[in-house]
Amino acid sequence: MASSTILIMIFAAVALMSGDRVQAAVDCSSLILNMADCLSFVTSGSTVEKPEGTCCSGLKTVVRSGPECLCEAFKNSASLGVTLDLSKAASLPTVCKVAAPPSARCGLSVSGSPPASAPGM
Repeated sequence: MASSTILIMIFAAVALMSGDRVQAAVDCSSLILNMADCLSFVTSGSTVEKPEGTCCSGLKTVVRSGPECLCEAFKNSASLGVTLDLSKAASLPTVCKVAAPPSARCGLSVSGSPPASAPGM
């Protein structure tokens, strides 16, 4: 429980930082919080094999409302001590079966076999 709280706090900080860098009418800091459940899947070293909880619905919200916020959160995560598994991060749209524009892939490439589909997808 404590580790998930810490991850959510770090994710919130990433979201706050990303809000300053994106020129859009979208509030990235609150939008990215919709994807808090994705951290357990995309954090480097995670053994979680598919997105949990509301990760996929949160991703859908971000992609629909401000895909550029997703990229900024990925780019800023390392500066806050969150190391992402970029392959898993780039695979989120596919794994969650969310149609995302190329810009939402943030220039990340997926290598190897894709992770399993998310629950209920």
